[in-house]
Amino acid sequence: MKRRVFLSVLAISLVAFIACQTIALVVLYRHISEQRRAELQSESVYFCEVVENYGGEFLSKLTPKEKEESAVRLTLINPDGTVAFDSAEDASMLENHGNREEVREALKKGTGESTRTSATLGRHTYNYAVRLNSGQVLRISGTQYTVFVLFMNLLSPMVLVLSGVVILAVILAVRISNGIIEPINAIDLANPDARTMYPELRPLASRINEQNRQIHKQMLELREEHERRDRYRREFTANVSHELKTPLTSISGYAELLRAGLVKEEDIGRFAGKIHDEAQRLVTLVGDIIRISQLEDGEAEVEKEPVDLLAVCERIVERLSVAAGAKNVRILVGGEPATVLGVPQIIDEMVYNLCDNAIKYNVEQGTVWLTVNRTEQAVSLSVQDTGIGIPEKEQGRVFERFYRVDKSHSREVGGTGLGLSIVKHGAAYHGAAIELESRLGEGTRIRVLFPDFT
Repeated sequence: MKRRVFLSVLAISLVAFIACQTIALVVLYRHISEQRRAELQSESVYFCEVVENYGGEFLSKLTPKEKEESAVRLTLINPDGTVAFDSAEDASMLENHGNREEVREALKKGTGESTRTSATLGRHTYNYAVRLNSGQVLRISGTQYTVFVLFMNLLSPMVLVLSGVVILAVILAVRISNGIIEPINAIDLANPDARTMYPELRPLASRINEQNRQIHKQMLELREEHERRDRYRREFTANVSHELKTPLTSISGYAELLRAGLVKEEDIGRFAGKIHDEAQRLVTLVGDIIRISQLEDGEAEVEKEPVDLLAVCERIVERLSVAAGAKNVRILVGGEPATVLGVPQIIDEMVYNLCDNAIKYNVEQGTVWLTVNRTEQAVSLSVQDTGIGIPEKEQGRVFERFYRVDKSHSREVGGTGLGLSIVKHGAAYHGAAIELESRLGEGTRIRVLFPDFT
């Protein structure tokens, strides 16, 4: 960065110098041109008086030396355009000057002027003509260098000045670049306000402070998130161990009794049934654990497709009709057909777990309502029951893995304690929101709001 600042300052200095020199050269050239024109016009007055008083013969008396020193060319032209006298050439050898611009203007208006450029000599010739009382035209001509020739004549001193400017520009660029970069390099990133700096660096210091605060905040959040995940992991491990241990202990106990021959022959079928039930519970638990792990890790990634929520609800009601009948619970499906974009298997599991919980934690002869509606920006799936309800202080934790509000009642109704956790992770996978409303002793209503992709 220091090199870029140095080169930038040096380039600006050189460009400014070249621009100033160019402007000065143009102004100088214009001044010299105007001054030369004024001199020739002033001299023309003197020569006209001489010719008017002494006649054109006086011009012929100029000596060669005087001609050289005069630095002007005098030409006396008759009204018909023929040259009567010329201070530089033999008048008889010159062509008719009647068509010259300055001569035509002088014959018509009294005075005339023109400028002609010599490409070979690199000079401008300024001609000023005055009509005399005799009808003749006296023309005075003077030469001056072009801008390029003037530039070449001034090139040597300009190169010397440029050398001095380059040296000064280098010194200035070094000092400015050091003055800009050193305070920046000296900033303490941990505490940028600790050092004195020029005002232009205050916004940078403020931004560094703000970024430090944001980084510190993010680090705290990451640490808290890490601790939270670590706590959940430990809780999950403990819960899984406990949940797996219970059916395995039952299976092991029943099997030990059968192996030891301590079970009566008429009770063998009942014991085998209990072993089967505990094994099924174990399979269900392992399946739920695997499903949650897949949803958390993103391993359930499959192509999403349109899913009719109302049709899913109707299928789930058929599958749970036996469980609902055993508890005398009615399941009612209502609403309108609505399609969401999702994974059919995951949505099926979400609806199943919501309905299964609504049946298990319902009262005898209770009711479960499944309603599908379309709102302005979402598709709503609502599962409402007339069950025991959830205490307000427990509602924020019911979606945690293995969390049970009433552990003794949960053991009676069965289940793995992972149903609502699967619902939460499935909703997150589909970008859906979950709303929970519950009153103790009155029932619970859970709404899942899917994004409307239509």
